Amino acid sequence: MRKLLAISGFAMIVAYAAYGSLLMNNWAVTAASRLPLDETISAMASMDQNYDTPGGWVFAVIGTALAISWLVPVVSAGRKLPAWAAIGAWSLIIALGAPAYFFASFANMNSVGDTFADWNADAAADLAAPLYMASVLAFAILAAMAALGIRTAFTRPPRPLHPTSN
Repeated sequence: MRKLLAISGFAMIVAYAAYGSLLMNNWAVTAASRLPLDETISAMASMDQNYDTPGGWVFAVIGTALAISWLVPVVSAGRKLPAWAAIGAWSLIIALGAPAYFFASFANMNSVGDTFADWNADAAADLAAPLYMASVLAFAILAAMAALGIRTAFTRPPRPLHPTSN
């Protein structure tokens, strides 16, 4: 069961990263401009505004790397993280996804806004809403896991410094 949950958590982090990447490099840009991507990029270039894809690619790569770095200790054969710590670490990654998305997508969205006086910021925001909602929910889970970890630390009897062997 732990491996199934870990793989599901891994998939959710990767999906968040992929969706955010597609938003900032394509979907939000075209939704806000109301034009196909190639026409949007041409209009932005004619106004000396930049359109860059590295932000989206970096977002996807870092998100995938974080997913892998979370998955390995959760399912490793050695000492496993307590469930509250594994869930808390997962929640932290997802919770920090929203500010990371905002900053990584800012350049392209700013260029769209500077190029098109009648741009549709609400359409781009509607597409990004699932990312922000997931991050808010993950933050709530993170707070709950932190409380659980603190409670566990204060209610568990202390472990001996050196285990005795008989």
